[in-house]
Amino acid sequence: MISRRAIVGCFCGLMLLGLATQGGAQLATAPVLYRLDSGSSFSQGCYPPCLCPLFSTNDIRGTYTLTFDHQDPLFTWYRAENVNWTVTLNGTDTRITGSGTYKRGGQLAVQQQMALKLSVGGAPKETFDSGLVGVSDPFPKIDITISAHGMVCFDTVITINSSPVPASDITTYALHNSTYVEGCLPPCACPIQQWPVGGTFRLVALPNATTPNRTEWAVVDVNWATISLMPPPARRFSGFGSYQIVQVGPTSVQRMVLDLTELNSGSGSRFDSGTVSGGTQFPNIDIDLSVNGFYCNDKAFYLHASLQ
Repeated sequence: MISRRAIVGCFCGLMLLGLATQGGAQLATAPVLYRLDSGSSFSQGCYPPCLCPLFSTNDIRGTYTLTFDHQDPLFTWYRAENVNWTVTLNGTDTRITGSGTYKRGGQLAVQQQMALKLSVGGAPKETFDSGLVGVSDPFPKIDITISAHGMVCFDTVITINSSPVPASDITTYALHNSTYVEGCLPPCACPIQQWPVGGTFRLVALPNATTPNRTEWAVVDVNWATISLMPPPARRFSGFGSYQIVQVGPTSVQRMVLDLTELNSGSGSRFDSGTVSGGTQFPNIDIDLSVNGFYCNDKAFYLHASLQ
């Protein structure tokens, strides 16, 4: 005979299943890594009723994470975090970072809304909002357009065509013989400290960023720490960014840009290698990156990484 407790448990399970499938949304609590797919775009300029040139490019790529937050009677809410995008504007790679929310559900028809606070190229953050709109793809795929000013007059508009990243497109790297330094680099003269640094990060293939000359990856889940036997305590770093290799004739150049947070202090910095020679030994990665261009008072990583 089936016990009353088993019947109640089965009923509760069915209720949760019904909630989980509302609007095709899911209740998974672990962050899901999303990637911008082909069809994503970045536009800036004038929309009606204003008249001025409108620039648009499909050369936007990168990742973000989506994490279940809560559910109300109509919508399933998610945290959209770790926005890690790069867009090429006038031949220059421009970083887009930030976070926000995404909700999906509705009563009569499935609807969605994404609102992100984004910094474009280091500018102060603006809120980019889609408003409440219909859906064109089944969850977990997300296809939505967000804008800073409702697509009226001068505006910046981002079309997000994205889906979860398959595990086969993610590789894990480990640091070895790497160093972190703080202090004065030439031509300035002041004390400088250095520590061995270890840890891991992951590369995510970005197929929509690949051209005949460029191969690019998102860098995610940076988890590094300095190694010290004496005080002060180890410095811990987390963050994300991008890595690319570009073929230039018979050789290649590489660039890594990382937005890192020092967990001990909560301070954030952007480390950039600039475009430098290298990439021929890939999948091994050997690259140096700093906050201030390796000039005077600076912070820098001298990285050597290989597949874990």
